[in-house]
Amino acid sequence: MRKLSIFVIGLSIVLISCSSKKDTPASVAQKWCDLNGKAYRAEGAAKEAAEKARDEYESKMEAKYKSDEAFMKEMAKEAEKCEDASEGK
Repeated sequence: MRKLSIFVIGLSIVLISCSSKKDTPASVAQKWCDLNGKAYRAEGAAKEAAEKARDEYESKMEAKYKSDEAFMKEMAKEAEKCEDASEGK
């Protein structure tokens, strides 16, 4: 079961990274919040895998958009809007 969860998370990341659609601050933030929610709700090895997936996605987006300050600010604002909800607060 744990291997399946890790595989599904990994596959999701690969499919998202291969996607040809243009990122928006809201879409990047929503994806981060989805990953954050999975990490918050998971337990054990699945939690570690979900946290790793979230952190990798965050690093990838930061590297991709680090030179676009306006995009990064808007992305952070959008992520704040959904962060509590992703954690069930």
